[in-house]
Amino acid sequence: MKLKQLLLLFVLLITSCLLSFSLFSQIPTSGIVAYWPLNGNYNDMGPSGINGTNSGSTSTANKFGATNTAMLFLNPSLTSTTVVQWATHPVNSNVNFSGTQDFTYSFLVFCNSPFVHTAGFYDNNLNYGGTGIWFWNASGFPQIQFNYKNASVGTTNGAFPVGIWHAVACVRAAGILKVYIDGLLNATTPEGTNVPAYTYPARFGTMFFASYPHYNGFNGKLDEFRIYNRALSDAEIAGLAITTLPLKLGDFTAVKEQSGIKLNWETLSEQNTSYFEIERSNDGTNFTAIGRLNARGNSTDKQYYSYIDNQPATGTNFYRLKLADIDGAFTYSRIIAVKNDNNLITLQLFPNPVTDILQVQIPATKKETVTILITDAAGKTVYSKKQQLSEGNNAASIPVQHLPEGTYLLIINGKAGRQTKLFIKQ
Repeated sequence: MKLKQLLLLFVLLITSCLLSFSLFSQIPTSGIVAYWPLNGNYNDMGPSGINGTNSGSTSTANKFGATNTAMLFLNPSLTSTTVVQWATHPVNSNVNFSGTQDFTYSFLVFCNSPFVHTAGFYDNNLNYGGTGIWFWNASGFPQIQFNYKNASVGTTNGAFPVGIWHAVACVRAAGILKVYIDGLLNATTPEGTNVPAYTYPARFGTMFFASYPHYNGFNGKLDEFRIYNRALSDAEIAGLAITTLPLKLGDFTAVKEQSGIKLNWETLSEQNTSYFEIERSNDGTNFTAIGRLNARGNSTDKQYYSYIDNQPATGTNFYRLKLADIDGAFTYSRIIAVKNDNNLITLQLFPNPVTDILQVQIPATKKETVTILITDAAGKTVYSKKQQLSEGNNAASIPVQHLPEGTYLLIINGKAGRQTKLFIKQ
């Protein structure tokens, strides 16, 4: 082959790789119904607000070494029913898929070595036709098993070595179960025939049966757990495997000041982070970029950022952040709504009644830390969080999709006293 032809082939190959990478580099957001970053807790940053409850698991470093950005389970006992660390999330129709609904589970996992028994990564009524994903050391060959409707598919021997981080995706696509390891399709099988029944809360780090509520505990780490209500494509799964953002976003709040609306956010860790693009909307759906800030780039400590929108629209403004790394991968923060009103002097909630995200507007005469509580009709606390306020009208968003329908009381406890407001969850 002539030199010119070789050079042309090389250029085409490089171009193809770059185009493929650009296709892979975006973390999918379409169809996502739950997203647990696992930043030391089980708060759902997705649209469904399915906040989990921790039972013994502890925070640990993620695959990039950033502390407090993944969850660690230590269940080393060889007795399958001796499980000491797990977490649950409540029954929720957004992730309890019917027998005909496609879906995808995507997460990062690290299995400690040695590891000699079956271990549950995630169990959503596995023994009742629902989803289950677990580790199985079959004859000394580590594997991943994916179960749905009481049929199971396992990865091939040697595809899942312990002691290192792996990207795992489990997909139900038109009746076929698929398992991907580090972005590559490894195994497929037809699903089962059982009709799923979602009676019990789902489990992280263990497996569940009514007679044995916690068995086959996991010994390792979980991170970046996402659930989609569709089957992701091979390209999207490959993109998730190679470009899972090493950025962890913490609080995202806003305050209405005299000069405009000030947005404040924090990152819990960053690696190769490029920039934040600030986007605004007047309807909560159609967003336009209004500004951009460069990120610190690399850090395992909390980093703080702020941006002032000097020309907010009259009425309610919706904001979100586009989080991008140096490879072009990006994802979005949750949406926060701010009322552009200088005269706000009392606590306000909207929408009310609410179905998914409750937007809270809190006036403050000075900088202080308050406690936000939500209690149900019986007085039981169902939500609690510390919130830093600045002088002015502060905005925060609270996911409430997981709450049963009914009347609730939102309480703000601060140095200036106690503010309360009723709201209805539909």
